[in-house]
Amino acid sequence: MKILVTNDDGIYSSGIYALWDIAKEFGDVTVVAPNTQKSAVGHGITISNPIYVREIQRENGCKGFAVSGTPADCVKIGIKSILTSKPDLILSGINIGSNLGNNIIYSGTVAAAVEGAATGIPSVAISIDSYSPISFETSKVVVRKVIKLLLNNTLPNGTLLNVNVPACELEDLKGCKITIQGNQYFNDNFDERIDPRDRKYYWMTGEMVDNDKGLEYDGFSVANGYASITPINFEMTNMDYIDELKRVIKK
Repeated sequence: MKILVTNDDGIYSSGIYALWDIAKEFGDVTVVAPNTQKSAVGHGITISNPIYVREIQRENGCKGFAVSGTPADCVKIGIKSILTSKPDLILSGINIGSNLGNNIIYSGTVAAAVEGAATGIPSVAISIDSYSPISFETSKVVVRKVIKLLLNNTLPNGTLLNVNVPACELEDLKGCKITIQGNQYFNDNFDERIDPRDRKYYWMTGEMVDNDKGLEYDGFSVANGYASITPINFEMTNMDYIDELKRVIKK
């Protein structure tokens, strides 16, 4: 199996190394990832600047291609220019910090998986619910489980899996839950500040808000010790409203 591994934290992140380490158990792995941190860039692509690609070497045989663009760029250029044939699977992560609820619209990690799903390739986004994880061993166990799931089951066209893992020891993981995208969001504010040259600037602050109650929601499941696996569609048409809108327009 040919596997394309990417992320949005950059090719030198600890999370992508952990993902490569588990993915190589299942086939031939090619790492194509941003050359620097690209978190929260969403599904942006590079159209006004050149994209530079450089081969890099990490420890224990981990190597790959560092790309000057976004996570979505990495998937595009990986499929079209770096790999000699279309990959069988795309894995994006392991992201430092969860991607849950409404916050997935900002995620470069999820965007890379969306890009893969849009080209008809089974794709998975994986995140750990910590900004300073001590270990990825629990995440690796979950990733292994998900890959085995995909080996025996076909995802619907246009669907990807968004996986979030609690930052806990394996013995403390309660299991995996199939969840729906919850309503968790970042309630942002902007602190007004003055730089050393007396220029005004703003710094984003805020807090995460999650009012969902129930293990059917991704954020609630992760907060309560479960790994959440959420099937995500990138089809954005509101089919429940389209007939009503047609009726209103005719008036």
